[in-house]
Amino acid sequence: MKAFLENIITLLLIIIAFCSTSCSDLSKSCCEEILNFSYTENDSLVNHNINIAKECSKKYHKQPEFLQKISQIYYFDAVNNYTSEDYSNFNSLQSAQKLFHAIEYVNSYFYEINNIKPYDYQFRGEIYEILADIYKDINSLKPATELYDKALSDYELSNNNEKYRNTLIKIGKLYQYNHIPNIAMIYFEMAEEKCDISNNTYRKIIDNKIVTLYELNDYKNADSIFNNHFNVKIQDYDFHSAIGTKYFYERNYEQALPHLKHCFKNGNQQERLVLSEKLAEAYFNLNDHENEMIYVQHQAKNNSIEIRKTPLRLDLEKLFDEKYDTINNNKKTTTTNNGNSIVILIVFIIIIMFIIIIFLKSKKKDQEKINTAQKKIDDISRKLTDLETNEDFESAYKRFIESPIFNKIKSSFEGVTIMTKNVQDYSKLRLSNKDLVSVVKTFNSCFPKAIPTIKKDFESITPSDIKFIILGFMNLNNVEIAVLLGLTYGAANKRTNKIKNIFNIKEDLNQFLFTFIKSKF
Repeated sequence: MKAFLENIITLLLIIIAFCSTSCSDLSKSCCEEILNFSYTENDSLVNHNINIAKECSKKYHKQPEFLQKISQIYYFDAVNNYTSEDYSNFNSLQSAQKLFHAIEYVNSYFYEINNIKPYDYQFRGEIYEILADIYKDINSLKPATELYDKALSDYELSNNNEKYRNTLIKIGKLYQYNHIPNIAMIYFEMAEEKCDISNNTYRKIIDNKIVTLYELNDYKNADSIFNNHFNVKIQDYDFHSAIGTKYFYERNYEQALPHLKHCFKNGNQQERLVLSEKLAEAYFNLNDHENEMIYVQHQAKNNSIEIRKTPLRLDLEKLFDEKYDTINNNKKTTTTNNGNSIVILIVFIIIIMFIIIIFLKSKKKDQEKINTAQKKIDDISRKLTDLETNEDFESAYKRFIESPIFNKIKSSFEGVTIMTKNVQDYSKLRLSNKDLVSVVKTFNSCFPKAIPTIKKDFESITPSDIKFIILGFMNLNNVEIAVLLGLTYGAANKRTNKIKNIFNIKEDLNQFLFTFIKSKF
């Protein structure tokens, strides 16, 4: 027994030695060279400093200025070497790696200082934003939106409304490009709330709202906004996009063409793809098959580009998965990330269990005890495997009701009695646009097929209806939904009846929604 315990202690010491990281101080000359870095230096000197940073990547100096400077060096180098339409693995992947390094160092910098200034939040927001741009350019929706959301949080903390609303517009256009106009509209509306009507950005937001409303087949509201807010004096990309879309959905193809072609000429690669679809359809309806083929061929060419992107997309999405803990951990970065720590812990547990099994076998203990230990190992393996398997409806529903936004909404009504006549007295409980986005995104994450199926089967469903449906699925009554959406009780009842008519049902809407969404899972 003594020898056995000594062996266990020795093994534990080896594991501890393996898991621990050593942090030695950087040389004075290295530190000084980093601290003296200036943005005005040429590329060769930037690369030189990057190489120093690489050499020191596992030696985290405790000086905040040092950590801040390294994060700036990585950011500066990534920005200098990235071009949005370069689909080679090297530049885009390298830039993304450097930006993740920048995030790691700036998080360590935040950990070391007592007072984080607005500029610091803005800088980290800029890192997240350009990193999101990289994922947007390869149309990797999930990483792009998560990174943009991180940028939004930092811009909000820095009180930079301009960057905040411009990022909202970026996210809206990303969803717009991916043909998810209902969520795109939420982000455009959030941007509108953050923008003064006299600001030129306001007109850009309105133009994008017009395009989105036409894509939602909400012609009435689209025409209303178009007639009330459309500015013909400033004829830029967004102007031509809005008016071209209006004419296109009105099937006035001849008038739509010059505006759509203007956007095609001046848009980025993703925008040109969407526009080529509209232009091809317009020429088809005009029986101009020669010009139709020009844009059909463009789509074919774009498909070739998408194929070229595939290796890059896979590499970048793998990198995002590897760095996911990094971007969601604002604490000091260590030489071993959270993911690796978990792996080491699991390995440690399994090793200890194997030791117990060996010990039990050596002592010829009861076979049942051996089986119990083995079962624990199998349980760990099964749980790890379960993480990669598809969940059933019950698991998805449990994840939904345990989400932070679900509990936030439900808890807001605890101990509160709301009568139908005083609904509007509880405006403080109204959901912010940010919370509404969170509700929709959480629902889509848990039930990814639900909204697309509803919109496909019931074309008259609007984005406002979708919000109402999700809140109804949460088993909230009309009074509570009215409070959350800032409606009167009468308006909430009217919306309920409208949705019931669309679904052609007479039973309780909430119960129907639960059964319906479960059946579509």
